[in-house]
Amino acid sequence: MGIPQNGQEQQEKAIFNAAIEAAHIGGEVLLTHLSRVQMYEVERKAQFDFATQVDHASEKAIVDFIRSKFPTHKILAEEGGEIDGAGIYKWVIDPLDGTTNYIHGVRMFGVSIAVMRGRQPVVGVVYDPIRGETFAAARDHGAYLNGAPIEVSARTTMADCLLATGFPFRKKELIDPYLESFRRFFMKASDVRRMGSASIDLAYLAAGRFDGFWELNLSRWDIAAGIVLVQEAGGEVSGFLPGEDYWQTGNIVASNGRIHEDFARELEDVFAEVL
Repeated sequence: MGIPQNGQEQQEKAIFNAAIEAAHIGGEVLLTHLSRVQMYEVERKAQFDFATQVDHASEKAIVDFIRSKFPTHKILAEEGGEIDGAGIYKWVIDPLDGTTNYIHGVRMFGVSIAVMRGRQPVVGVVYDPIRGETFAAARDHGAYLNGAPIEVSARTTMADCLLATGFPFRKKELIDPYLESFRRFFMKASDVRRMGSASIDLAYLAAGRFDGFWELNLSRWDIAAGIVLVQEAGGEVSGFLPGEDYWQTGNIVASNGRIHEDFARELEDVFAEVL
C-alpha cells in the first residue's frame, strides 16, 4: 500500500502492516485448534451467543502482539473488553468472527481487526485463514485482497444483485420484521446468502462478490474493519433509519452504493415502527 512517508500517515502505515500481521497470528491459532474444537467446553456468553477456548487463545495472541508493537494504544476486544491507553488510536478486535460456524465445523469464519482514530476507523483487516484471503484497507488509501486492489461491484439493478444478511440472533423478538425484509429482498434480488460471519460478508461486499448486506444489532468488533473495507472499495454504509448512528445501534446496511437508496428505503419501510 503506497502511503506517503510523512507524519501521521507514516504511523498509520506501520499500524496497517501490524494489523495484517496480527490477523494472521490470530488466524494461525484458529487453524491449529480447528480439528480439536469439539473437545473444548463452549462458553455461553448470552443466549445463542458463544465463545470457546479458541476465541480466548486467538485474542490473547493478537493482543500480546499489539501490546509489543504499540504498548500505549487502547484496545477493545470481544472477549477481554477494554484495555486503556494513551493517545488517539484504539484497536477493535474480533478474534473469531463466526464462532458458531467454527464450533460446528463450518469453515466460514475469520479474524477481524480495525483501528480507530478517535471515532473514525482508519484501518480494517479481515483474514479468512481457511482460504488464505487477507482483506485490508486504510482510510483514503484503498482496499486490497492479498495486496491487489479491490472495489465494489458495478451492478445497479436489484434483480442482478446477490445480497448477504445475518439473522438477528441477539434480538429474536425482531424476527417478524426481519423476515419481512428478507422476503422483500428475496423476491427482488438475484439471491440472498447467510454466511454466519458479518466481517466476511462485508469483506466479500468490498471485493464485489456481494452487492449488499444488512443485519441487526451487531457489535463494534463485528463491523469496524468491514466498514473501512467497504468504504475504501467505493461502497456505502448507513443505518436502517435516516440519521441512525449504526455504531450505537449495530443496525447496518452496506452496499456497492449504486443500489443503496432503494436498499435502505426498503429497510426503513419495514423497521420504522419497531426500531
